[in-house]
Amino acid sequence: MGGNVKLSVCVRNGSNEVLEQNDLSKATCGDRVGSVCQNAVCADMCKQVAELSPLQEGMNLFKNQNIDGHYVDVMMVKNGENITTILHPLSQGADKVDKQAEFLIGRGLTPSEVRIIQMVMSGQTNQQIAEQLFISKATLKTHLNNAYKKLPAGMRPQSGRVG
Repeated sequence: MGGNVKLSVCVRNGSNEVLEQNDLSKATCGDRVGSVCQNAVCADMCKQVAELSPLQEGMNLFKNQNIDGHYVDVMMVKNGENITTILHPLSQGADKVDKQAEFLIGRGLTPSEVRIIQMVMSGQTNQQIAEQLFISKATLKTHLNNAYKKLPAGMRPQSGRVG
């Protein structure tokens, strides 16, 4: 594993009692082994996983969750009666924007393409982006097409973007 990736890991049973925690989980939530987890966000996600488990096997991913003021991606795996929760901390604010820009520039995107892709990644529609940048939707689509050609396939939209 990478040296700077820190994952919080917690294992709970069907009654939401914490069976195991790694050190980062204990630092985040306190030592909860042997007690019922009181975090409402985690408890809600566990409930969703438990309710859907007869229909949906495997992992459940909850993107960009706010847990006690920290944004994380949460992966939950139900294995029999137990649910393993893995929290991956997300970069926030200027640090996140800087990392995105560095990645995009490294792929050969122009400053205009970087700005547009960051707006797309923040959830803005094509209409909103075009209005904010004072460009036509046709010009925007040209920038998007040029940018997508430079990016890995996994970053390209599977279907057309919302106007």
